[in-house]
Amino acid sequence: GGAGCSEPTTSPVQRTREVVAAEAGPSEDSAQRCDQGGSPGRASAPRIPENAEVTADQAFKAVLRAVNDGKKRQRIELLLPLIGATDLDDWPGGIRQQFKAAQPMVEQVLQGLRRELRITQSLTGKILDQGDATAAWFNDKMTAVLFPTAETIAYIEEAVAKGDEHLVVLINPQWNKGGANFVSDFGWGQKKAKAEDLIKSFDTTYSFEQRKQSGANIKLFRSYPEEWKVLVTDDDKSFDVIGTTGDERPTYQAVEQMLKVAYPDEDILSRFMREIKEKGISGMQ
Repeated sequence: GGAGCSEPTTSPVQRTREVVAAEAGPSEDSAQRCDQGGSPGRASAPRIPENAEVTADQAFKAVLRAVNDGKKRQRIELLLPLIGATDLDDWPGGIRQQFKAAQPMVEQVLQGLRRELRITQSLTGKILDQGDATAAWFNDKMTAVLFPTAETIAYIEEAVAKGDEHLVVLINPQWNKGGANFVSDFGWGQKKAKAEDLIKSFDTTYSFEQRKQSGANIKLFRSYPEEWKVLVTDDDKSFDVIGTTGDERPTYQAVEQMLKVAYPDEDILSRFMREIKEKGISGMQ
């Protein structure tokens, strides 16, 4: 990948493709900062984790860097490895199957934190909600909650009430993310405002998420203290960084704008046609 930042108006032809080799890719720390305002453009590609172990290792290091900067309320989003996926459904076993995939990653993150923060006391595990597969790991120094929901917000309040030195990490929260319905899970009025304020007090220090948008395979990546990056990939081996959004998680609209600048509309249409052809769906020319 090239160094330096391109203008937001860079055409797809001019923009060099960032090829991220799993072994030789740049570390997340060396990623260059570009486009602080969240405008489309190119920054260096971060090292994209190639498996669950690398994801958990990156997450633990990002959380640790943030702890060392005094951040004791953190949120992380882990991309879970698919287990038991079918052609029709990535998670036929629902949230409990996701729990099975997440548990070893969470334990890897927490073991790393205990080691590096020299916390000798072991962690106690507890299921908070059987139906939603919400679980907590805790001791006197830290609390981690996997798949927290609106129903378990009181537990998060209790963890936070243990004091400013108590580390609280939320992992893959299940309440409504973004959009007009944000925190609708939390009811109305004062209760909603209180829950919203609590959630806003958590910094997202690591995130590796993926989604389809406008026919493109999008990855959202953030590893503290680096800024959020929006990447596009065809094959999960090479990635185009199409924009950055500082400390704020990229909104759907911001990603849409980046796609328009990075790839003209006909590009997205031709990508869609190519995908259809690859899947062997005939009848469209």
